[in-house]
Amino acid sequence: MVKILFEKDKCLGCKTCELACAAAHSKTRSLLGAIKEKKVPRIRIKVKNGKLRAEQCTLCSSPRCIEVCPVGALNRSKSGIIKVNTLLCTMCGLCQEACPFGAIVLSDYPTVCDRCIEMDEPFCAKACPTRALEVKAV
Repeated sequence: MVKILFEKDKCLGCKTCELACAAAHSKTRSLLGAIKEKKVPRIRIKVKNGKLRAEQCTLCSSPRCIEVCPVGALNRSKSGIIKVNTLLCTMCGLCQEACPFGAIVLSDYPTVCDRCIEMDEPFCAKACPTRALEVKAV
């Protein structure tokens, strides 16, 4: 399992990480594909109280999103990633409300960072021009 650490002092707020994430999760793995498919990035750079912060799944030890799901559509995989069973999900939004980190976005279904588990490295970190996102194995 990997964690993606955010170093706010290095972040420019350019959102290249968001674009890379959306592209990585598109069918064509391209920016054009992400735009056409209206892919939602699983990491978002936000400004709160004048400071940059990354909204992403922090892989909580006891995830509230899983606990509050009335139909059991969210679970933790063996690799530690929160997975969404889109066939069970009713889009009630309780998981989004329960997440204290703003990590879940409801689009076609809840989207949660999967750390690009099927790829060699998370695309957001790979794309960041200042290396404000650092990948750590845990």
